[in-house]
Amino acid sequence: VIKERTVKIMGREEYVYMIAGVSQLDYLDLYKKYTYVSQESYKLDHIAFVELGERKLSYAEHDTMHNFYKEDYQKFIEYNIKDVELVDQLEDKLRLIELCVTMAYDAGINYEDVFAQTRFWDAVIYNHLRQKNIVVPPRKDNPFKPEFSGGHVKEIKDGGMTSDWVVSFDLNSLYPHLIMQYNISPETLRTDLPSFFVEVDELVKGTLPLPEVSNATMAGNGYYFSTEKQGFLPELMQQFYDDRVKYKQLQMDALKSGDKENVAKYETRQMARKISLNSAYGALGNEYFRYFDVRQAEAITKSGQLAIRWIERELNEYLNQTLRTDGVDYVIASDTDSVYLTLDAIVKSHFSNITDKQKIVSALDRVCIDLIEPFIEKSFQKLADYMNVYQQRMVMKREVIADRGIWTAKKRYVLNVWDNEGVRNEKPKIKIMGIEAVRSSTPASCRKRIMDSLSVIMDGTEDELIEYVKEFREEFMQMPVSEISFPRTVKGIDKYSSSVDLYKKGTPFHVKGTIIYNSLIRDNKLERTYPIIKNNEKIKYVYLKEPNPTTDRVIAFINNLPSEFGLDKYIDYGVQFEKAYLDPLRNVLNVVGWHYEKQASLESFFV
Repeated sequence: VIKERTVKIMGREEYVYMIAGVSQLDYLDLYKKYTYVSQESYKLDHIAFVELGERKLSYAEHDTMHNFYKEDYQKFIEYNIKDVELVDQLEDKLRLIELCVTMAYDAGINYEDVFAQTRFWDAVIYNHLRQKNIVVPPRKDNPFKPEFSGGHVKEIKDGGMTSDWVVSFDLNSLYPHLIMQYNISPETLRTDLPSFFVEVDELVKGTLPLPEVSNATMAGNGYYFSTEKQGFLPELMQQFYDDRVKYKQLQMDALKSGDKENVAKYETRQMARKISLNSAYGALGNEYFRYFDVRQAEAITKSGQLAIRWIERELNEYLNQTLRTDGVDYVIASDTDSVYLTLDAIVKSHFSNITDKQKIVSALDRVCIDLIEPFIEKSFQKLADYMNVYQQRMVMKREVIADRGIWTAKKRYVLNVWDNEGVRNEKPKIKIMGIEAVRSSTPASCRKRIMDSLSVIMDGTEDELIEYVKEFREEFMQMPVSEISFPRTVKGIDKYSSSVDLYKKGTPFHVKGTIIYNSLIRDNKLERTYPIIKNNEKIKYVYLKEPNPTTDRVIAFINNLPSEFGLDKYIDYGVQFEKAYLDPLRNVLNVVGWHYEKQASLESFFV
């Protein structure tokens, strides 16, 4: 029995054939969904190289795949076998099919349905309620997607900032624990009680008198949830969380005993529970979910805002009191589930005679364990009492200790980490967020160089950085075009195309380059040699010097720039170096006040 249907894949309509009794899992889809790392290309050759250090067989000596098939059939067979072997090796390492199967059995759904978090949780809840002889409610159509608040992110002062001896604290599985703490569930929502109109700003102070309501807790958005009996959603969160803790412990036990097979098995099982827990809020905030309710979704996000802002205020008050300061903001940054403290004042006042950074890290570790973490625990208990919660579930532990941190904007920082969750580094490791070095849109050749440059900024001198930039510039100018180009996913080719001027005004650079590429392919009758670029494909683009044969500033391509275009000598390496490497670096240098090249001065002129 075969069913045919059309689906949109990467913006294109494709035919999909469903064979009764046969499950089909695309490893590309599994990789994109469950590796949580954005790659500059999802072609098998690139992914195999990133994950395994291996490449596909090359058929560069043949113009097209068709010629390859005709001219060297044996190698063509070997080429296909190699592809299968690479995917098999990827599964041996990543175990994504095993992860998918585990999640499918957890929910009692078809393997393909694990890609849809709403289907997963709909099935989990149905099975759970069915065991209790409770009938699930019918689906409701939501004609529009309601807007509701997300997580809290603290603003960073204009121009960015630097700070010494930064320690971060992280809330454990925030959204699942908020569901458990406030007993947020469809049947516990107290619709008989009017919501209390209140802003998180008022609740954070902890001084606003709250209405006395028996057997109910008020979430951060002012809605009440019953505390008489645990709701089915918090109950499921608890089950999945307990399972994850159990499998993590079994994994650790297997690791200690050298049982590699069970290490892998329990790693997969705990990861399946982690993914399931993290997807619960996503389902609850989806208007197509059977149990979607904007009141419940916002109860979670606003309670999260309350938790992180509450602990920010408490920590600032505690440290100002302890260090005998007034109004100092020791919480230099905060995100949805984490805060970043500067403990430089403690280092200067108590450890100023210590020169060994490892000893300072050890001392700060004891400060966190003996003083700050117990204080955080008491503070969250105060919040729990204030909001009359079902159960206190906020647990915040120390994550990193860094001797230096640089923020260019909110959610954009660099940390020089000596200790991460108790794992000590002999030499500091760079941790970055939001900086271009971690973005798939930055050329791979520049990402490592940006990371190395950041290490110099953290531990070296300005002169060392200037020399490093100079050496890399010389190396960059000799690189192949494909290694210095910007990777992008192209969309809107038809939207921006024009029969008059090739492309319309306001066309994005990478789309413009794609339209020019397709035009050159057709004009030179190269369709059988090079593929036409379609919407939602991964491409690369590069800037060109003017004048050039295209009469434009940009050209795109898929893997390699066709030599038939005759554009190699027009590649603008200078602009590429500026935009791909120097611009991302400049954002950090502006904060620390450094330069990437020698600055001329009146004094140096006369030396």
